[in-house]
Amino acid sequence: MPNKCDIAPIKNALTIHKPWEGNCAKKPWDYKITAVIPCLETSETLPLCVELLRLQTVAPYIFVIDTGSSDEHLRNIEDMRAGDLEVLALRLNGVQHPSDFVSMSMDCAFTMCRTEYLFATHADCFLRRRDFLEDLMGKCQSISPVVGYEMSPRAHADWHGMLSHTASMYHIPTMDKIGFGWSLRRLCNLFNMVDYKPNPLRPNWPDTEILGNYILRYYKIKPFLIGSEQNFSRHVDENIDHLRSYTSGKLYSPQYFAQASEWFDLAKKEALERIEEWKKASA
Repeated sequence: MPNKCDIAPIKNALTIHKPWEGNCAKKPWDYKITAVIPCLETSETLPLCVELLRLQTVAPYIFVIDTGSSDEHLRNIEDMRAGDLEVLALRLNGVQHPSDFVSMSMDCAFTMCRTEYLFATHADCFLRRRDFLEDLMGKCQSISPVVGYEMSPRAHADWHGMLSHTASMYHIPTMDKIGFGWSLRRLCNLFNMVDYKPNPLRPNWPDTEILGNYILRYYKIKPFLIGSEQNFSRHVDENIDHLRSYTSGKLYSPQYFAQASEWFDLAKKEALERIEEWKKASA
């Protein structure tokens, strides 16, 4: 694990020493990819996610963005801060829609990204291929500037072909040029929707990824989809092991979380085995 760095700007330093650049030996912009993990009350899953990212053939710079965890979880997350990992904590007094937390954190991540590529993922998604990020970056370079999994089924008709943020790669210069974004407020203003609080009559609309996907469609950019998932299940394929809705189950559904916890026990065991295998391969 890289050593911890001081928080930039470096204090009591001369401007000729560029204190705004910090004192990490390898700067955030020296990486090819930034990986972003929004999280909430799940500091137990993060070490696995982070270690699997660090052992990738193209290791990313990492953002962990906490969206309102309790003090104990936040302390555990802050302790993960390192030369290759930044922690941002959104401490909000309230939002209008539960998807606001992730949407706001992803807008922050896109603003803070200092690399050419950004990989978005979840705190309950564990990588199963050591060259996964390298492969996604290659597909971004050769097929489409956005690559990843299709959004899981929704009640609204336009989810088909939309990119989720389960495990997706974005070419940031292209995203900057088209004004890509995540804000539910921006999305609803486009459709003249004044009140976007959750409504059973329009389930999953608005949703976290919809604004960005509409922007992609406006610019005729078709995401390259590498797979699909189902809701409320453990999705395992050659690329990822995703415990869908582990976080929301922990917050809102004790019965579902009991099932998701069993999945996590299995996923953790398998992830630890991969970590040991990948460490040997990289030695």
